[in-house]
Amino acid sequence: MKDWYTRQEVADLLGVSKATVYHYAKQKKIIKIDDPHRLFREARYEKEEVEKLAEERKRNTPTGWRPSELANELNVPTQRIYTLIRETDLPVEQLPAGDERMIYSIPEETATWIRKEIQKTIASRGVRTEFYDARFDIALYQKFESANGQEMRVIRNDAQEWGFQLPSGTWIPYADGRDIFQYEPAYSIHEENQTVQGYTDFLLSKDNLVTFEFLDFVYETFGIENIRLRERGTVIELSVKSGTWAVTNPLPVNLTEEVIQAMLLLGNVVMEESEWILVSGYRRTTFDLPSQLLEEIRDVAKERRMTMSEYVEAVLQEKLAADESPTTEENQLEN
Repeated sequence: MKDWYTRQEVADLLGVSKATVYHYAKQKKIIKIDDPHRLFREARYEKEEVEKLAEERKRNTPTGWRPSELANELNVPTQRIYTLIRETDLPVEQLPAGDERMIYSIPEETATWIRKEIQKTIASRGVRTEFYDARFDIALYQKFESANGQEMRVIRNDAQEWGFQLPSGTWIPYADGRDIFQYEPAYSIHEENQTVQGYTDFLLSKDNLVTFEFLDFVYETFGIENIRLRERGTVIELSVKSGTWAVTNPLPVNLTEEVIQAMLLLGNVVMEESEWILVSGYRRTTFDLPSQLLEEIRDVAKERRMTMSEYVEAVLQEKLAADESPTTEENQLEN
C-alpha cells in the first residue's frame, strides 16, 4: 500500500483542480513529498495529510442548497437567488471553499421562502400548465391542419379538457382530432430554453383575428420554453423572455410593426430584418439609503410577504397615482 497520492489523485479526492492542489501545498494544508532526483513523473503528497483534509472538507460540506442548484430547479438566473438571499433575514450559511472563496448553503427553510417569492413573480405571468399540456405536447390556441388544408386551433372546453375548435365552432376532443381526423401541428412549439433576463409583456384581444396570427409566430419563434401565457376573460396576457432573438420565420402580412407595438403592455420591441430585440419593462437600479431605513423597508416587505423590490414598486405606484389625482381644492375650482 502506497503512503502518498499524486496531484491528480488529490484533486479527484478533494474535488478541486490540480492548480488548487498546488496552492494547498503552498499554504501547508497538505504536505508535498520532496523528490530532488525526479524519480517520479508527477508530484506526490503525503497520504495522511490529504485524507485528513478530505475528512475536514467532508465535515464542512454544506448540507443545504447551493444557489446554482436552486436556480436550476426554479429556472431562474443564479443572480436572482443571490438577490433574494440579501433581502431576507432567514439563515444562509457561508462556508470557506479555499482560495478566498465562499460557498453559500441555503437551509430548507430559506429555500422554501425563496421558492415562494419566485413563485409569486411567475404566477403574475401565468405558469406553463395554464397554456401547455405535456401529455399531448400541445399549447393553447396552437394551430393544427388537416390533410386537405383545413385549419383548427387547440382550446379547452368548460370542463378544462383539451381539444380542437373547428372553424364551424364545433369542439372535438384532442384524441379524436389526432387519431380519427389526422390533424397535425402546423409548426413546432419548442425552442432552446433561454436564461431569464426579464420579460416583455403583451396584451392580446381574443376578438382580434391578428392575435392568433401573432401567437402562431410567437410559438414558432420563441417556443413554449420562453414565454408565459394566461387567459383573462376576453384578453390573453403574453410575456416573452427579453433579449436579442434571431427571427427566421416570416412575419404574417397583417402583423405590421405598428400592430405589434399596439399589443405591447410593458417593455419594447425593436424589430430588425433578421432579429428582434425584446426590452424588459423593468430596469435594475441602485439607491443609496440609510441603513435604518433599509432595514425598515425590509421588515415591512417581509410582513406583507413581498420582496423589497415589489414593496417599493407598489408604494411608488400608489404615490404617483395619488399625485396625479386632483386635490379637493382643484375639484372645487373645477366645479
